[in-house]
Amino acid sequence: MLVGSQPLPSEYHTGLSLWDYLVVALYGIGVIAIGAHYSRRQSNLGDYFLGGRKLNPVVVGISTMATLVSTISYLTLPGEIIKHGFGVLWAVTSIVPAYFVIGYLIIPRIMQQEVVSGYQLLEARFGPTIRQAAACLFVLIRIAWVGLVVYTCGVALSAMTGWPLEYLLLGVGIVTTFYTVLGGIQAVVVTDVVQALILFLGAVGVVLFSMWKCGGVTAWWPNLGLPEVKAGLNWSHVPLVSFSMAVRISVIGMILHQFMWWILTASSDQLAIQRYLSTRDAKAARKSFLVNGIANTIVSIFLALTGIALLGFFLTSARSAPPLGDLLPSHTSHTVAQLTTKAASMSDLQRRAFVLAQGADKVFPWFIAHVLPAGLSGLLLAALFSAAMSSVSSGINSITSVIMVDFPRAFVRFAEDSAKVKAARWLGVGVGLTTTGISFLLQHIRGNFMDVAQKINLFFVAPLGALFFMAFFVKCANKYGGWAAIVSGFLVGLIMAYYGELYSWLTGSEIQATFTYTLAASFLASIAAGYLFSRLLSRFEPLSKKKRSV
Repeated sequence: MLVGSQPLPSEYHTGLSLWDYLVVALYGIGVIAIGAHYSRRQSNLGDYFLGGRKLNPVVVGISTMATLVSTISYLTLPGEIIKHGFGVLWAVTSIVPAYFVIGYLIIPRIMQQEVVSGYQLLEARFGPTIRQAAACLFVLIRIAWVGLVVYTCGVALSAMTGWPLEYLLLGVGIVTTFYTVLGGIQAVVVTDVVQALILFLGAVGVVLFSMWKCGGVTAWWPNLGLPEVKAGLNWSHVPLVSFSMAVRISVIGMILHQFMWWILTASSDQLAIQRYLSTRDAKAARKSFLVNGIANTIVSIFLALTGIALLGFFLTSARSAPPLGDLLPSHTSHTVAQLTTKAASMSDLQRRAFVLAQGADKVFPWFIAHVLPAGLSGLLLAALFSAAMSSVSSGINSITSVIMVDFPRAFVRFAEDSAKVKAARWLGVGVGLTTTGISFLLQHIRGNFMDVAQKINLFFVAPLGALFFMAFFVKCANKYGGWAAIVSGFLVGLIMAYYGELYSWLTGSEIQATFTYTLAASFLASIAAGYLFSRLLSRFEPLSKKKRSV
């Protein structure tokens, strides 16, 4: 049951039913059974991490989509639509140019060599130190990301069930770690497909339920254009293009951001590279990316429709809007009281829109717990588990593969294949427990989950991508340029990600700074510094290394 500063309106139910918990229990038993089934098929590290390089590209593509559509995006995309409007949807158009760049320029170069970790591809150009530095950056990124996914899922489940957050964080982390370390990449991919279906059906279920209760889309869609609704939501205008850091998103900025995210993730993230390497050749890997892009677009559109459906339901339903205290559990009672007083002076429609916009991130989980009927709430609860576990399991498996392959000295005593697989499983347990521990630390972070996710991930994503770009396409690249790319990209990413806080500290004024140019700026800084230092310091490179190429 959600605990807020205001009583729950009588027309809503409290918490979840026995049927809901039964659905979740069946889901949990199913994923553990899949992990146990594939545990008997892991004879060596190639099977454990890459599935013998023979996985179906369609299955791999759906798995990649499920991995990247985490609980963060599953909950925050509807909240983003409610709070800021449709501007974020421009991002889906970036998949078209991204497919041609990734499919025909990047994937063929990745598939040229039979490696397990993508960071092995960096050694020929930059040497072992840069390779291991890149591997460390990946591990840092993904540990933070997986911890955030576990935390986001735990917060949502705690809000819906009333269970202690700490127990839920442990539950999500331990169950996912268990089936991941048992079954390896094959269990991860198969469970990802099941989880993709569940999270898609969950979004569709919310849209259909809202349409049914409201009498169809035509009953609530026109309300979004009413003056009082616009006043309550207060969506900002989304310009075609803007280079002002104070403009949160623009059309071009959003497309550029998502395009860069596709390119950098596909070229430098072991989560993606591992999926390509698990297919038989470049053509199959390219097909898997296409399936991933199409599936990601479909799910993103339905999650956006979920946000609109939630708005439509609460704007047109005879039921009351959710209590403001329930939607703002981390705010002080004084702040909630001020916002409640402000809302009381508004018309009914404006007040409803205002309340929903203020607590946008919490509207979806509140709707699941208090509006959806028994059984359907359980499906959505399973969808939240699915969104989290698909990301966590892939993160654990990819982090484990990088540590095992890129830091081999720690595992040199494991000579036999069976011993290596056993070591990988125990390492996976350690990684799973570490990421779960990170989720406990994230309880102290406040703010919009999407913004938090961006800040955690943007520091190193562009420098990593720049390293691979230089390794693939810059013939003069060397270790000096590699270090320059890492440092410069990180510094620019740090400044861009925290520009709002920096601006406030320098001027005393607050702005909601854009995140849409961070990846591009950081990537360009990395490439420029990397190329410059490679050229200037190339005379210090031994002649034998100058002749190397990836």
